[in-house]
Amino acid sequence: MKKMTLKSRLFGGVVAVSAALLAVSCAQGFDDNETWKSDVTGTQLESPALTEANFATKVNPDGSESVQVSWDVVKGAGGYECVAAIVDDPENPVEVFNGVVDSPTFSFTKLEDTKYEVSVKTLGNEKLDNTEAAAPTSIAYSTLVPAQLIPAGQDIVAFVEANILDQDKEQAFELEGGASYEINGELDFGNRLVTFRGDKLNRAKVKFGLDGVIRTSAGLKIKFIDFDCDEMASKGVIEGSNNPDASLDAANFTGYAGAGKVYILKDPIVIQECNFRQVKRCLFYTGQHAWGVEDIRVMDCVVQLDNNGQSFGDAAVFCTYSGTSIGPAGGATWTSAIRNITVKNSTLYNIRDNSKNRMVRFATNQMGRIFDSQYGSATFENCTISKIMNGKEFANNTPNRAEYTVTFNNNICYDVFRLQKFIQGNCTKNVNMATNTIWGVAQSVDSTDKSKYATEEDPQFAGPIEEPWDLSQEKGGVNFKAAGAISSTIGDPRWK
Repeated sequence: MKKMTLKSRLFGGVVAVSAALLAVSCAQGFDDNETWKSDVTGTQLESPALTEANFATKVNPDGSESVQVSWDVVKGAGGYECVAAIVDDPENPVEVFNGVVDSPTFSFTKLEDTKYEVSVKTLGNEKLDNTEAAAPTSIAYSTLVPAQLIPAGQDIVAFVEANILDQDKEQAFELEGGASYEINGELDFGNRLVTFRGDKLNRAKVKFGLDGVIRTSAGLKIKFIDFDCDEMASKGVIEGSNNPDASLDAANFTGYAGAGKVYILKDPIVIQECNFRQVKRCLFYTGQHAWGVEDIRVMDCVVQLDNNGQSFGDAAVFCTYSGTSIGPAGGATWTSAIRNITVKNSTLYNIRDNSKNRMVRFATNQMGRIFDSQYGSATFENCTISKIMNGKEFANNTPNRAEYTVTFNNNICYDVFRLQKFIQGNCTKNVNMATNTIWGVAQSVDSTDKSKYATEEDPQFAGPIEEPWDLSQEKGGVNFKAAGAISSTIGDPRWK
């Protein structure tokens, strides 16, 4: 849609609202104040100027955020007609604010990774014989981290190595919507905060070559990308860097116990709205160095595995185990951990039977050996989990103490074995078995699982559910829509 068309569309919807509110604005607005009168009369007014400086983030009492737009008073105005719309899809704007205000400010809910168009039009004042502005002032506003665009077909590794900035401030690399790329080497973002993203509405596709892998030793956000992992040979899709900076030694973090034994990655690794096809081993692997990772989150994703466990006996979707785990002081320490794991609104499924691997493999069950306390957590909510793993316990070595909290609710577990090894008896548990279902195929359901953690129920998926994810289809060519009495109300929301 052309820009002028968008403006007309946005403001067309406020005519009725403006008519109703304009009378109030004129009768009760600025110019009725007995202590102040405008000296601007008989004039056609201008809409206020807007720049990025007119936008601010406001934290609400409930912890959410709003965008507050403020501008200089237009003398003699009878109010302002304001519209804010989400324009991620310019052809279909979604209004989030539409109304008339007396004061030179308004606000709307702030959403992450969102493009907006904001318009303000000065309204006339009949008492002062001032007429409204001829047109609104419009400005684009975005909550996306400013990014360098990687041209379609460009080697991603080469581009990042040539253009990444050595700075503490978060930076971003963006892929063209709908374009195809390859990662044929180590894409190592190093000790820099990075967002690596595609387009929300038209995802780019990235194929890993044999030596392809993503590495980091700082906070990393990966968003809106479809990944084909079929040809990659690395143990993890995402791994800790092989060249950690000495400043990340736990010795440099107050109260941390792993001095000389482990590197600390403080900022979160976030994987959001991505699809992964044919993952052979791990989604995340700490790597050959010992890493204490504070926070990993997987949100609104599909992770499809092609893993029978025969070649990769020490793998897991989230894996901190390594036979070397070299620490800052050198030598094998076998000390790696993920302190907090969160998986929400996601589907994780395998197309192979697997009696070797797990969802989570902990190298240690003592968070206090690495971090500044024994505190930690694992959260799975609104997930559909199939065949991960159907012949091996869900996790091993989970911290079995009150400081570690396991939240497990609204999940469908199909052909999944032994949740009880993940939800340890002494953990602090946030688990309602009435909101989880479990069904055994390769193995019968563990007696503890069905008495404490999930209701035994066949979800009766519409299917198919054992096909490799098809990156050309919106929902991958599979269908995990459930028909069970409980299962149909829970699990990954994309199948509802």
